[in-house]
Amino acid sequence: MDPRAGALTRRSLLGLGAAIAAGALVPGCGGEPWSGPAHTTGPRDVLALAIEAYIFGYPMIMLDMMRAASGPSNTIEHSVLPDPHDRGVARLSHDMVYSQAWLDLSDEPMVLQIPGMEPDRYWLFQLVDGWANTVHDLSSKTPRTSVEGPPYTYVVTGPQWTGDVPSIMTRLHMPSAMCTAVGRIQINGTADAPKVHQWQQQVKLIPLSAWMRGELDRTVSRVHPIDRGPEPPVKRIAAMDGRTYLDRLCRVMLADPPAPADAPLMDQIAAIGVLPGGTVDNQPTDVLDEAVRQAQRRIIDWTDPTARHVNGWEIPIDLASFGTDYLRRAANTLYTPGLAPLRDILYANQQAPTTDDQGRPHRYRIRFAPGQWPPVDAFTSITAYDTQGFLVPNPAQTYSVGHFPAAVPAPDGSVEFAVQQQDPSPTIPQANWLPIPETGDVILTLRLYAPREAAIEGKWGPPPLTRLD
Repeated sequence: MDPRAGALTRRSLLGLGAAIAAGALVPGCGGEPWSGPAHTTGPRDVLALAIEAYIFGYPMIMLDMMRAASGPSNTIEHSVLPDPHDRGVARLSHDMVYSQAWLDLSDEPMVLQIPGMEPDRYWLFQLVDGWANTVHDLSSKTPRTSVEGPPYTYVVTGPQWTGDVPSIMTRLHMPSAMCTAVGRIQINGTADAPKVHQWQQQVKLIPLSAWMRGELDRTVSRVHPIDRGPEPPVKRIAAMDGRTYLDRLCRVMLADPPAPADAPLMDQIAAIGVLPGGTVDNQPTDVLDEAVRQAQRRIIDWTDPTARHVNGWEIPIDLASFGTDYLRRAANTLYTPGLAPLRDILYANQQAPTTDDQGRPHRYRIRFAPGQWPPVDAFTSITAYDTQGFLVPNPAQTYSVGHFPAAVPAPDGSVEFAVQQQDPSPTIPQANWLPIPETGDVILTLRLYAPREAAIEGKWGPPPLTRLD
C-alpha cells in the first residue's frame, strides 16, 4: 500500500476530478472511545455537516471495503510479485512482496511472530488502526523489541485488554479493535520468490489463548495474486451515493467507535444522524449527493503543505499518523492507505508527460553523480506508474530500476537511468532502462528503504528528471 504525495495526487487524478465536476460519481489516539454527542449542534447547514462527515469517514470506509473483499479476520494473506494486471491497490512496490492481515481484537489479543531472515533482507510490518494511522512499525533494522535476535514475537492487544504479556513477548497496544497488519518483504526478482514465500509462510498469527496452550500451528495463511478486479476500491467508493456512504459509516463505527479526539466533530455531525449505529434516512437525498461531490473535490484538491520539493520531486514528510487532520487523512487514504513512516521508507514522486503536443515520445534521464547515490541502510529503486498508479506494461517486463538487477554505474561512479519508451541499448545498460507509457503522463516513485539521516532530514536530495528532447 504505497505511496502518495500531496500535489501529485491532484494531477494524477485529473480524470476523476473532471468526472466529479461534471456531476458523475467516480472516483489516534488511545483511551476510551467517543461515547456519544455531548450536545446538539447549532443551525449548521446539513450540506456542510455531510461534507465533513464524508471526509472524516473516508479511511474507515476504505478499510472496511478492503476488509470485506479479503479473507476472514485474523488470517494472513501473502501476495506475489505484482504486475500491471494487479488493480486492487495503487502504487504497489515491485521490490517488496506484501502480507496483510485484518485483525479483530475485540475478543482477545493476537500473537504476531516474525521469523528470522537473512541479515541483508529488508522487511517491514506496520500495524494500522481503524482510522488509517500507523501505530507501530517493525522492521529488520528496528524490530522495536528488547528481545535479542529473531524470531520476534509480539502480542497485539485491543483498546480494552488489560492482561499480562509473557516476558519473551513485546506488547503492541492498538487503540481500535479492528486494525490491519501490513507486511513487506524484500524480493530480488522473480527467481527469489520461492525463498520469500518460505519466509512468508513462517510468519505466525495466533490467538493469545491458543499460543499459551502451545497450539503454535494455528496460523491460517495463503499465498495468492493481488486483486485483479477491473475497479480499485477508490472507484467503488466514489460510485456510492451519499446515503449509502454515510449509513455504511454509521455501521462501521459500531465496531470501531471514533477516538476521543474526534468528539468535537462527532458532536456536530450527530445532528444529521452520523454516529455509531445511526442513519441519515431523514436527510434529503439531493443534499447528501451534493455533499459527496463537494467532499470528493476537496479530497482530490488537497495539497501537502509539509512536503519537500527538490528538483521537481515531491517528498511527503508525515505519512503515518494524522490526528484530527481529517482532510489530510482522507487524501492520503484516497491515494493509498497504510503508508510507511518516513523513517522506514522515503518516497519521492514526480509526474511528467510521455510525449509532446504532436505525440512524439519524450526521452528522460536521471543521473546520480558520483557519491550521490541515495543514502540507505537497505536499498533504493525507481518505479514507473501510469496515472492511475498501476505498473506500466512493457515487452521487457521491467517495472523498476536500481534494486534488482542492480544498477550499472559508469566508470566515474555515476549512475544514469534512461526513462523512455524505446530500448536505449547499447548506450544505456539494460538494467538502467525504465520503460514508460506510450501516451499520457508517467508517475515516477523513488523509494529509499531504511533511509539514513541525511535523506530523512533533507540534507540529501534526488537529482532532477532531465528531458533530452
